[in-house]
Amino acid sequence: MQHASLLIRGGVVITMDPARRVIDDGAVAVSGDRIAAVGPRAEVEAVWRATQVIDAKGRAVLPGFIDGHAHAGHGLVKTMGGGDSEAWSEACRIIYTLASPPSFWRAEAELAALERLRNGVTTGVSLLGGGDSIMRTDNPAHGDAHCEGVAAVGIRAIVAVGPTRPPHPREYASWESGTERRYPVSFERQAETCAALIKRWHGAADGRIAIATLMPVYREATHDAAKVAEIERQGRIMRELGRKHGTLFHQDGHRSGSIEMADRMFGLCGPDAFFSHCTDLTEEDIETLARTGTAVVHNSSAIAQVRGHCPVPRLLEAGVTVMIASDGTAPDRGTDMFRHMVMCARVHQRAARDERLMPPGKLLEMITIDAAKGIGREADLGSLEVGKKADVITVDLATPHAYPPNMPVHRVVWFAQGSDVRDVIVDGRVLMRERAVPHLDEAAILAAAARETETMLARSGLGHLTHVDPGWGRVRL
Repeated sequence: MQHASLLIRGGVVITMDPARRVIDDGAVAVSGDRIAAVGPRAEVEAVWRATQVIDAKGRAVLPGFIDGHAHAGHGLVKTMGGGDSEAWSEACRIIYTLASPPSFWRAEAELAALERLRNGVTTGVSLLGGGDSIMRTDNPAHGDAHCEGVAAVGIRAIVAVGPTRPPHPREYASWESGTERRYPVSFERQAETCAALIKRWHGAADGRIAIATLMPVYREATHDAAKVAEIERQGRIMRELGRKHGTLFHQDGHRSGSIEMADRMFGLCGPDAFFSHCTDLTEEDIETLARTGTAVVHNSSAIAQVRGHCPVPRLLEAGVTVMIASDGTAPDRGTDMFRHMVMCARVHQRAARDERLMPPGKLLEMITIDAAKGIGREADLGSLEVGKKADVITVDLATPHAYPPNMPVHRVVWFAQGSDVRDVIVDGRVLMRERAVPHLDEAAILAAAARETETMLARSGLGHLTHVDPGWGRVRL
């Protein structure tokens, strides 16, 4: 008899392994931070005994979900603007440069990571900012605070850091002792901040924290040689920085020819790169993605999918790795990956008038094993296989909305929701048990989020954006 640190038994184990085994009355044994056994419960229990046991009867047992694109900071600004995208983007610019000290980033990180944990997301990508490429990379203290907050919650994170869009310098502000001090920030200073964060955090928290480098997306065709040269110089510096330290490379907001341009003009594509949104792509864009091995992040519930269309079925047929992500949190969406799977199916079924598109098995792959491939972690994340990291969740299927008790993959995708996640294990450590997260003071996290939000609104002068008519009785805002 062998000893395991944890045994999860009695559930329907949806392995996402190469054979895509679905094991009724299955079990997963965990030893330390790795999966030691996966199989029928009787077979696993004949070999393994465990210190800690989770009874998963009536539940699905799955690899932890991977959210391949979201934004740090947004958790405390997501209610602002009431659907006015221009006001929202301008608010992000003001807040992320002028009204967000490290305490803001720490409070938001804990809030957002706790939300992800409760939704079964064990690995999440977060850009350190948002709006139109507004990154909080003037000083490492803000990135430090974010990483510290995520590490305290205990999930995995890939934090994407990079420069803001030119021209530089850009004005930022600090709030030491409650007093505003403004200062200009150059591209070089932002690059130095990114290098410092890579040195401090890439591989930190027992490997749960990673850093990715980032560049703003350039979509406009330009004949301005000086502008092209500056974009190329900045892109080369960020790409070389990432390659030197073995980080991923990320971009947010590709569309309509920008991917082909990114490869042809700036050399930004590659198997270590993953690009978000990717709407209204040209044939040249798709060919570039397939040829270079660049992955795509499809934010099926995002506003970008309203303004354009990511051709997910066409990309998959071309051999491009596509993952589903939340683009959260934001004014109209959170990090419930069940919601985003269903939205992905409906978006593409409606576009093609074909309800056979995007079956539940493929949707589940896109937030597990395909997403792991997209972030370069297919070898140790994304499926329940012996030797892989023990990132495991259980999902309650013994509920009225998830009955009758058959076809478990369909029920997980079409009927389950984030609040059905009962248990979350990351790196072999039980972070959530029966919806309880004992290592965190949830009330304190919420209080800090509320306090930092009120301080931010006062400093930014944007409190009016939290008092917006919801549109009673109208069909258009």
